[in-house]
Amino acid sequence: MEPSDELYAEKVGEELKSRMEWFKEALKDDVKREELHESIQGSEILIRLEIFLPSDNPENFVDGLYLYIDNSGKIVDADYYFRDTCDGAITRLGEDDLQIIKDLFQDSFSLEIE
Repeated sequence: MEPSDELYAEKVGEELKSRMEWFKEALKDDVKREELHESIQGSEILIRLEIFLPSDNPENFVDGLYLYIDNSGKIVDADYYFRDTCDGAITRLGEDDLQIIKDLFQDSFSLEIE
């Protein structure tokens, strides 16, 4: 990990810890809970759909896609992942690859929210 990656991970960890303390306080105090709820600036529905890609040896290697679909049913982002017996990784798809995924899968799934 490069120094900037370590600093970023440390910053994320600090922010998460701070938020979790805030959430715990809100669980214990109805006034703080109400303040939290009122301070939330917005929300969005985002569905993650996992696609398992074919593998000749699924016990030792699997890979797939996470498709992120908004509340209108459009694919808005995607990650590629793999796992083998020792390791795994996830990577966000770039714009060109994302467009290929959208072209290939957009009409394959439908989403209805009531």
